[in-house]
Amino acid sequence: MRHIDRLPKPQILEQKGKEWLDKFLESGKKRPDSSKYAHQSVKQALESMSNTKCFYCECSVKEWGEEVDHHIEVTLDKTLAFNWDNLYLSCSDCNKKIPHNVIRIDEALDPIVDSDEEIKRHITFAEESIYEMNGSEKGRKTIEKYRLNSKILDNRRRMQIKKMQTTIIECLKKGGTSCLTNDDKELIKRYTYRSSPFSYMCECYLREHLPEFFND
Repeated sequence: MRHIDRLPKPQILEQKGKEWLDKFLESGKKRPDSSKYAHQSVKQALESMSNTKCFYCECSVKEWGEEVDHHIEVTLDKTLAFNWDNLYLSCSDCNKKIPHNVIRIDEALDPIVDSDEEIKRHITFAEESIYEMNGSEKGRKTIEKYRLNSKILDNRRRMQIKKMQTTIIECLKKGGTSCLTNDDKELIKRYTYRSSPFSYMCECYLREHLPEFFND
C-alpha cells in the first residue's frame, strides 16, 4: 500500500452522477449498475491515480484484473454509490475485503487519506510476507481487512522479488556493489518507484539487503 492522490472527478460523474444515484435509490435495488460507477472514464482516472495498481495491495491490475471498489460498502450507505471519493481501484482479491461490521474502514489504513509515512508506521515486509509494524493494531487490521497476507498475494509478491533479484544479480556480476554504475542502480531502484508493482515491499527488501541504496 502506498499513498495515492485523488484526481478531479471524471466528467461523466459530474454530468450523470446525481441522475444515476436518484434512479438507483428509486429502484430499491441492493447494488448499483457497475457499468455506471465503473464507467471506462472512471476506471481510467483511477488507473492514472495508482499507476494501474490495486489501491490496497499494489499488484498490477493490468496483469491480475481490476474492479472498481466502493470503499464504504453500498450496503452501509447507498448514497455513496456514485461518489467519486468513495471509488477505489482494486484487484478482485482485495475487493473481497472483510465487511465493515467486522473491521471498520476507520480501523484500517486508507491509501487516499494516509501518507506514505503513516502507512510505513503500521505495516512492513520481510521478503514477500507482510506484517504489522511494531505490533500495530491498525496495521494488523489493515492486513486482515484486505486479506493482504493471502497465499495469492504472497505468490505475486514472491514473483516480483524474483524479478528484482535477477536484475540485482545481473548488475552485481561486474564485481559487487562498488562496481555498480548509475544505470545499474537505476535499474535496481526502479522497483521501489511508485509506478512499479509492490513498490513498498521492494523498498523494504532493498533497505534490508542493499541499504547503501538509501544512504543519500
